[in-house]
Amino acid sequence: MATYQELVETVLAENRETLLKVDPQQIEQLMDEICKAKTIQLYAMGRMQLSVRGFAMRLKHMGFDSYVVYDTTSPYLGKGDLLIVHCAVTNVELNIIKLAKEAGARIVLLTAHPENQHGQYADLAVRVPGQIFGGAEEVASIQPMSTLLEQALFLFTDIVTLKLIEKCNIDMAAMKASHTNLEGLPHKFA
Repeated sequence: MATYQELVETVLAENRETLLKVDPQQIEQLMDEICKAKTIQLYAMGRMQLSVRGFAMRLKHMGFDSYVVYDTTSPYLGKGDLLIVHCAVTNVELNIIKLAKEAGARIVLLTAHPENQHGQYADLAVRVPGQIFGGAEEVASIQPMSTLLEQALFLFTDIVTLKLIEKCNIDMAAMKASHTNLEGLPHKFA
């Protein structure tokens, strides 16, 4: 049985390999898509949605008009808007992608499989090659099912956030000021 420390090293190595395989040019294109969008809506299912919600929040903190698809506050999506889909392998995601495309929105996929049917509708498909099915193009993982891709997408979008802060000259103090004040944090921590 592996030790905790061995598992930590393996999981970190898997994420490192996955993240370093993302094409830097695609990252620049992703940031351009975000910067020119009127509104940004993000979608994923299951555990992938954790990274979607985290990224939507950070985009909002940076001043972008961002939403999670199907939340009650999500507005109409159309021309000039952007849909970002994490994973993009199920029929549910394909249907959302098709509907957004019909509405005139731009489509970006963050996925291990840009070659699939979903990718045919995308304006940009960023390959984040974490294991989901165990295919040859994926970084293999000791972790179950799509855990590596889930982790990598969360880390990837946090790294993109750092790059957007720099690219758009966003003040981190202003980001902090836009964070909710309803958490009840003591003043010294807020």
